[in-house]
Amino acid sequence: MNGAQVEVALTQAFSAEELDKWRASLGLSVEGSVLTVRFPHRYFSDWFETHARVRFEQALAGSGLSIAYECRDRSRSRIVRESRPAGQALPFGSEFIFDNFLVNNKNYFPLASAQEVAQSREAPYNPFVLCGESGSGKSFLLRAIANARSEHGADGSYVGGIEDLHELYSSRSDARKFLTSMQLLAVDDLQEIARYRYLQGELLALFDHFHLQRKQMVFACTGKVGGYTFLAPKLKSRLEWGLSVMLKAPDLDIRTQYAQSRCRERRLDLSKDRILLLAQRFADLRNLEGCLLKLWAYRELVHDHISDEEFDNILNYLDDRAVTSLSVEQILDAVCSKFNLKPEDILSSGRRHDLVFARQVAMYLCRKHLGLSFPELGRAFGGRDHSTVLYSCRKVEQLQRDDKSIKNMLHELSDKCLAMNETTLA
Repeated sequence: MNGAQVEVALTQAFSAEELDKWRASLGLSVEGSVLTVRFPHRYFSDWFETHARVRFEQALAGSGLSIAYECRDRSRSRIVRESRPAGQALPFGSEFIFDNFLVNNKNYFPLASAQEVAQSREAPYNPFVLCGESGSGKSFLLRAIANARSEHGADGSYVGGIEDLHELYSSRSDARKFLTSMQLLAVDDLQEIARYRYLQGELLALFDHFHLQRKQMVFACTGKVGGYTFLAPKLKSRLEWGLSVMLKAPDLDIRTQYAQSRCRERRLDLSKDRILLLAQRFADLRNLEGCLLKLWAYRELVHDHISDEEFDNILNYLDDRAVTSLSVEQILDAVCSKFNLKPEDILSSGRRHDLVFARQVAMYLCRKHLGLSFPELGRAFGGRDHSTVLYSCRKVEQLQRDDKSIKNMLHELSDKCLAMNETTLA
C-alpha cells in the first residue's frame, strides 16, 4: 500500500468533518512496509490515542503495513524548540508559512499585519485578532505566525483551539502555569468558547499576564468579536484593545491559483478548463483540496487518464456548490426573454445566427452560474458534444472581451439570473 492508498483508506473510515480536524497536523509517510505516523506534540498524541487510533488501525488492517508512531517532543508538549536541525519540520506544520499563503489585494493588509506580528518582539498589536468566514485562511495565518516566531528563536509557543484548551485544563492542574510560560498564545476557533464558559475567566487571566509582560496573543474567530453576545464584557473589551483584521473568503482567482499549485505538487495533469471548473464549484479551499485529493488518488489507483465521464462522476459525488434554486430552465427563460425566442428553439438543431448566438450565451451563463462541466452542459442542451459546448463558451468569452455591448448584455442577464435565485430562496 502506498501513500495514495492510505489516504483513500482514511477517507473511507473517517468522515470529511473528522479528517478536517486533525489530518493536516498528522505527518504520514510510507517507506517500504512501514507507515510512520508523526505527531506535532504529546497532547495531540494523547488525543489521537483516545479518539482515533483504533479506527485508524482498523482502516489499514490487511494493508501489509506496520505502523510506527513518533512524537516530535514528548517532554514539553506544545513548546517550540529553541533550535532545530536544518531541514527539520516546522512545529505547527511545514505547509503553514507566509510564502504559501495565496493573497490578492483584498487580503494584503491582514497578511502584512500577520507578518509584522510574527517578526516583532515588542507585541505592537496585542491582541492580534484574525476574523473571517470558514475557509478564509485564519487558521493558516495563525500557524504561520507561530512557525515564523519559532524560526526567529522565540522561546515557546502555544497553538490550539478552544477544544484543545478545554482538554488541556481537564488533564493538567497546572494548565495556567504552563500557558503563562509561553511567549506566544495563539487560540483558534474563539467562537467555540460559548461551549466552555469557564474558559472565559481563564482567558481573562491569561490575557492580563500576556499583556502586562508584552508577550504576543493571537486569536482567530468566525465573524467579528463585536458580535459575540456570549462573551463576558471584560473579556470582550480586552479582545477589542488590539488589532482586528477581516479576511475575505478566497475568490475565484485565489481558488484557481490554489488548484494550480496543488496540481503541480501532485503532478496531477488537469486542463485549464477543469481547474477553472473546480475553482468555480468549490468555494471552500478545504473542499477544493478534498476534490483534488480524490482526483489524484483516482489517477494513482485506477486510470492514468481521467475521462470526462469519470471527472463528472467524481465532482458529482463531492458536489459543494452553494445552495441555489437557479436552474438551467431559468437561465434559458432569461435568455429567451432577451432574444424573443422559445426554449425549444435554443435546444433544437437550428443553425440560424440568432439561435446559435442565444444558445452560446445560455451555455456560457449555465457554466458561469451553475458550474456545470462541458459534458453536463452538452446533455442539458439537447445532447450536444462537449467540444461544441467548449467552443461556445470560449466564443462568448472572446466576444465580451472585444465588444463592450455584449459584455454589458451578459452582465444584465447575469444580474437577472441572480435576482431569480434570490427571489426563489426568499
